[in-house]
Order: sequence, then C-alpha cells, then structure tokens
Amino acid sequence: MGENRAGESVDGTLLVLLEGHPEAALCAVGPDGITVTMPDSVPATGHTVVSARSPVDLVVAEDRVAVVSAWQRARTTGAVPDPVTIRLTGEPTRPVVLHLLDARPEHGVFLAVFVPSDDGVEDGAGVLFGPEPAPVPPRFARVRQSEVGVFLEVDEALTRILGLTHDELVGHLSLDFIHPDDHELAINNWMDMLASREPVSRVRLRHRRLDGSWVWMEITNHNLLEDSDHGCVVAEMIDISDEMAAHEALRARQQLLERLAEALPVGVVQVDAEGGVVYTNARLHAILGGPRATTVDEQLATVLPEDRDVLADAFGAVLGGLDNDLEVRLGTEDEEVRRSLFSLRALTTETGEVSGAIVCVADVTESARLRDELHTRATFDDITRCHNRASTMATLERLLSESAPTRPPAVIFVDLDRFKDVNDRLGHAAGDELLSAVAGRLLRAVRADDVVGRIGGDEFLVIRPGTATAAQAMTTAKRLAETFRHQVSLKTGRLRCRASVGVAWSPDPAVDAEGLVAMADAAMYEAKRSRCGHPVLHQAHTAVHRHDR
Repeated sequence: MGENRAGESVDGTLLVLLEGHPEAALCAVGPDGITVTMPDSVPATGHTVVSARSPVDLVVAEDRVAVVSAWQRARTTGAVPDPVTIRLTGEPTRPVVLHLLDARPEHGVFLAVFVPSDDGVEDGAGVLFGPEPAPVPPRFARVRQSEVGVFLEVDEALTRILGLTHDELVGHLSLDFIHPDDHELAINNWMDMLASREPVSRVRLRHRRLDGSWVWMEITNHNLLEDSDHGCVVAEMIDISDEMAAHEALRARQQLLERLAEALPVGVVQVDAEGGVVYTNARLHAILGGPRATTVDEQLATVLPEDRDVLADAFGAVLGGLDNDLEVRLGTEDEEVRRSLFSLRALTTETGEVSGAIVCVADVTESARLRDELHTRATFDDITRCHNRASTMATLERLLSESAPTRPPAVIFVDLDRFKDVNDRLGHAAGDELLSAVAGRLLRAVRADDVVGRIGGDEFLVIRPGTATAAQAMTTAKRLAETFRHQVSLKTGRLRCRASVGVAWSPDPAVDAEGLVAMADAAMYEAKRSRCGHPVLHQAHTAVHRHDR
C-alpha cells in the first residue's frame, strides 16, 4: 500500500477522513488534474462524489492558486501533510479543508477530499455540495482519419461534444459533419496539407451537433500518412465556441457602432495616441472635404490657416486627457467659409492612460450665421450701423471698470440741430438717410478703438477709451464737430447739417456710465444754447456719482 509522509497508509488516511466526516465529499483526479470516474475500489459509500472538470472549478477564484500549489506538491510528495483551507464557489462564506491524496498505488487515481472546517460548521451540519451540477462537457478531442478524411477512430470526448455515438462517426467523412459554408475552407486546407506534406496544418471549422446546433472547432491536423506506425492523419480538436462567440459579439458591436456613426448627422473621426487617423465616417468627409487621411494634420487641411494652430492645440490637449470644444472655420479659395464645431473627447484604457480621442465635427455655419445676426441686432442700430444704446452703455461701463485711474474713458455727446424739421419737410426716409450719413462721418473721424453709438433719435455718443486729459477729449470733439461744416448729399438734394457737441471727462473713479453721459448731455445743451458751433466741456463743480448697486 502507498503511504503518506507520516508513514500512514493512504487508505488509512482516507478511511479516517470519511468515517469522521459523513458529510465529506470527494472526487477522483487523473495525473493531468482533470477529474475521472471514481473507481469502485474507493470506499466512498454514502459520501458525495463530485462531478466537475477539475477540483479547481469548485473553488473560489481567490483560493485557486493555493489548490494548484497543493496539487503540485501532491504529485511530487504523495499525500499532503498540511491540508489546505479553501472556500467553495457554491458557499463562499463557509471554510472547507481540502485533502489531496496520492492513491495511485491502491486505486490508480489521486483523491480530492473536501471536509467541513471545524471553524465553519458544527458536525453533521449538512452536505458540502448541493444538487450535482450538470457535467462540464469536454473541450479537447483526438481522432484518426484516413487520407480522404474518413473517421477511423474517435475518442469519447468528441462523442460528448457532438452528442453523437461512436458508430455515427466512425466510417463517415468528416466533411459530412462540417457546416456547408465551411466546406471550401475545409477541402482547401486538407488538400494543401496533402500536397505540401507539411507535418501540421491548422483550421477553424463549424461542426454539427446532434441537436442541429453548430460548434466551432480548431483542428490541428498531424500528417502521419507516411509514418509506418500510424499511416493516418491524427487530428487534435479544440472546442473554441466561446472564443468565436466573443469574436462574433465584438464584430456585431463594431458593426453597430459603425452603422450608428454613419447615421449620425455629424462627422466622426477617431485618432490614436500619436495622432493617426483610426476611423472616419462619410459625414466627416462631406463636412471637411477630401478623402480619409492617415494623420490628423492631413485630415484637417481645409481648416483656415488662422484657426489651424488653435485646433492643433486642442488635439494636443485632448491627447493629454483634457476634453474641449471649439469652433473653427473651413474653406478654400474657391469656396465660401463655413464654420464647424469640434467636440474632442479623450479615450482611455482601463488604467486611465489616454489611448486616443474621438472627435465629433458638426457644420454650424447656419446656426453661427443666425447667432451673429442676433448678436448684430442686439448690438447695433439698424439705420446707422452704430452701436445701439444698450451696447453703448454696456461698453462704457466695462471701460470704466477696466481702465486705469489716470486714463479713464471720455464721452462726447453729439445732438443734431433741427433734425425734426428734416423729417417734417423731407420725410422720415430722408431723416434716416441723414442719420446714416452723419454716422458714417463720425465713424470715419474717430480712432479704431473708439466707439460710436446712437443712443436716441438724433443723438450720438462717442466713447474715447484711455483719455489722459480733458484736452485730448476736446481735440477729438473738435474733429467731430468739423465734419458738420460740410453739406450732406441726400437723394432729395444737398442739405446743411449742424450739431451741438458736449464733452465729459472725469478722473473721479466714483463716476459711473450714467453719470458721465449726464455730464456730456449737460455740456451739449450748453453748446446748443450758446449756438457757438463749438464743443463744450462739462465744467460742473459737483460730479455725478455712481448709483447704489
């Protein structure tokens, strides 16, 4: 009899375990670690015999390494003197002691004995395993075939995989069990093997099961036809249905994503971490123009040069993990400029490393045009194209808050004299034409950063930012007043136009926009009363202060 390392016979150890633990379970294991049929010689009467592919399959993932290590020791040293405490997949909170015994001398197998831990349950608390699970079908088979592909011999594994009997397979062409769509591949692979006399060929084919379903098998054919000891083709077959199902699921998912991308009303481009183009949809090329390129720079060649640097910075940022959105202009010399919104989102691996980016590109030309139009209407006067009152006052407030105390903005109030007479005599169309002409003269007479606004019917306000002295403000006002010394040409004829001009400038930081305009308005009325035709600077002793906020 075999003995464990303590000198006790294996059968003696087994009997002690089984008699002391009627709830114990056991299984027989072959030298390859796969369970086999329990020999009749093993005294397992009344105990659960577990059916599983391997003892490892019965153990939770965290404990499998310990089982493998114990198995290696059992193969080299016989009975394991120190059993392993593990947890079973069916009841992971209950500790179980696993004994691995080398019973090959007595019974021709190894024995795995599962015994409840003294720390886990009281004696007789119940069996370790519930209803016996369905046996795990084998995945590996080995067959012998003739030169024309007739099964000469099949093992039990193939009969279990296909659900067919030995007699239903042996003597039949293997091609009879292969999916019709795979016949051409199977025949070509077989003929190549025969023609080349290569020792090994490999192919993946679908085989029919008894129930009509199909199982994917990877077949490695060993050409031993000229080997006197064999004289056949030995085929090793592996069930790869799970792998192929995963591939099919991935393919279906990729197809779904591609179809979705093609249906989207926006362009889509995927780039890798180095800026190489991985995927584009048709809409992207319709928006950007041009075929698919290999790099981002090539793909975005139609972006206007003045926007290209900022877009390149955005791509650099997203490949660094920073998502962003920006609007750029597209076009060529022969096309109108169009606008596109780029939405850039980083793609990351499971560890958080940036692996690339996905970018959606939408043509927003029409919405941008509408937005600009709405902005224009909200900012500028329809008749004169000057700023309207709201935007003029908002600009003045901003300049007052941003300017240095020594260089505040000055305001120049311009009011047309006798404008009502023009409307009454020549009509409102002539009045609008006069306002437009006056606005044009004012805009041509100011600096590039000055602001001209129409704040009333015939009232204009000129804002002069960064004014160091009142004298500078008066210089600008005089230049504006000079423009009114020449007649204005209207459709109805030439017309002499005059205006009263008031100027306000104050270094007092407490003066707000409304107060500064009121000062200029007061100075304008002084000019109108004096009929001098020259600008008047506000000279009040008391400043108009900001309103309480």
